[in-house]
Amino acid sequence: MTEARRRGPHRRVPRAVLAVVAVAASLVLTACGGLPGTGPVVEGRALGDSAVEPVRVAAVGPADGASPQAVISGFLRAGEDSDETHQTGKLYLAPQSVDLWHPGTGDVVVYDGDLSFRRIDEDTLEVSTDEVARLSPDGRYEEQEQGTRAKMVLGLTKVGGEWRIELPSRGFGLWLDTDQFERTYTNQLVYYVTKTGRDLVPDSRWFPIGTRLPTTLARAQLSPVPAYLAGAVFSAVPSGTTLGVNAVPVENGQAQVILSNQALSADPDGRAAMWAQMTETLRQVSAVSSVSLAVAATTLELPGGLTSVEAAVDLGFDTVNRPPQDTALLRSGDAIYRIDPTYVPDTSNGGRRPDLKPRDGDVARVPDTWTGLALSVDGKQVAAVSTGRAELSIWSATAETRFFAPFATSLTRPSYDAGGYLWLGGQDRDGASHVYVLDSVSKDPAAKPRAVSAPWLAGRRVVAVSVSADAARALVISTDRFGRDQQLGLTGIVRSSNGEPLSLTRPEREAQSLTQLQDVTWLGPASYAVLGAEGVKGRIRPWTGTLGAGIDGRRHSAAALGEVAGAVRITTVGGPRGLVIVTSDDRVWVRAGSTWRRIENGSDVLVPGG
Repeated sequence: MTEARRRGPHRRVPRAVLAVVAVAASLVLTACGGLPGTGPVVEGRALGDSAVEPVRVAAVGPADGASPQAVISGFLRAGEDSDETHQTGKLYLAPQSVDLWHPGTGDVVVYDGDLSFRRIDEDTLEVSTDEVARLSPDGRYEEQEQGTRAKMVLGLTKVGGEWRIELPSRGFGLWLDTDQFERTYTNQLVYYVTKTGRDLVPDSRWFPIGTRLPTTLARAQLSPVPAYLAGAVFSAVPSGTTLGVNAVPVENGQAQVILSNQALSADPDGRAAMWAQMTETLRQVSAVSSVSLAVAATTLELPGGLTSVEAAVDLGFDTVNRPPQDTALLRSGDAIYRIDPTYVPDTSNGGRRPDLKPRDGDVARVPDTWTGLALSVDGKQVAAVSTGRAELSIWSATAETRFFAPFATSLTRPSYDAGGYLWLGGQDRDGASHVYVLDSVSKDPAAKPRAVSAPWLAGRRVVAVSVSADAARALVISTDRFGRDQQLGLTGIVRSSNGEPLSLTRPEREAQSLTQLQDVTWLGPASYAVLGAEGVKGRIRPWTGTLGAGIDGRRHSAAALGEVAGAVRITTVGGPRGLVIVTSDDRVWVRAGSTWRRIENGSDVLVPGG
């Protein structure tokens, strides 16, 4: 197996050329030299379907007289083989190592750069390279810090006069460079249901690209809720349900999912939720336009005799996005007023901005002794913490300001969820760190913030909290008690039957490549933006990322966002294109492609629920 090592001196060997056989459904037949005489008949892509077909790659076996380095390089490249049996790759292995290769069930190392070799002795080589990420057998993607080295030791032996590889006794999975990984694996979402509504919550996973992808996704959907979402969401699939047959065929665009008898125990509401989950998951496959469910030879039906579903929304289920905003609130000194966040001042007319009228319920003033402002989802409240970070207040245009007795120190910027609960981090009088929650719409005058259960915060400090639009998850930035070991975690919010938050699940770590983290905001159901830096000496800058897929641009050539000097706060008025940054010198910047334009002066930009 491999182990991560820090960058060290190494000898670089040029990357060999892959032998690629591209098979794209959009190719013109006359350009292919005629129709094939053998092979299965498969369904073509539907008209109007713009999905890109995967590149098919055929591995090349070992050449006669190949050197040990060439044999190892060829073996690693053969991991991309579109043949799911990987028979060609096995030709590089000594007979006793064939059963030690686990290309479908072992870890996948994603690397970038050339392979480096170091001879240990006559028949042993050490191979190393720059590791970008590691994929676990269950499809969990873990980014590595910049400069991490992947390293393994391989034995070599002569078989029939040719060098062959002896794998480590613990077994071996795959090493794929970033291009190979993109051709071999695909990031897909598996959906679950919120306990307090009909909202779908995605879980990000990676699966091999190929003809069995619908089957793989269906199996993933039938598996239990992942640990970090347990209690926050549920699966309507009855416990113990499996596939009734070992495949999910797709005929004329319809994925036919045959389930075991346990599926019959779902009540009508549960059946609709199960169908919605399966449909939303499977419709990510370009060949799937609808989904039917069956048990044995019996097709399941929904009320009204419906036997096929095209989208979860047809059943009243959907993911939740914060709506885009055409205006936002700007805080300058004590005053709060509306601005157009898309307006860039034109110096030719003096930089005059649109004069936007306040809306009903707008809070017009918060004294500058209060900072870290947050706007409720309905826009009727503004929460703030004192400049000493030890007090909380809630401001409203239609009610008296609420001041709360000190309950913690080092309070973070608050964050509202869709149910009106206010979230923030802080430390109690014993120095223990907590995430606190307050029912901001409660009529009880004695209502006050309380800590939710989060045992995983022991020994850590909360830096920032941002709640998703579906109110089932939160992104939490935390450090150790000394401000080191900065981490971004994705945690599930466990609630009571009336929606009251009770606890936060142990988080899945995100953005592992960033070692400095300052602020975070949700961009969509499976994406976020963060202010952070790579390395101890890196400069804080904005990044976008995808849950379970890492920071954008590390694995592929996505355009990196430009730096904004002094950035301290990030939010959005609508997805990644609507990003807004506030700097320490009270300047407001908006995204303009990969660069930034300054639009206003102010210490805070307030977006509903942002």
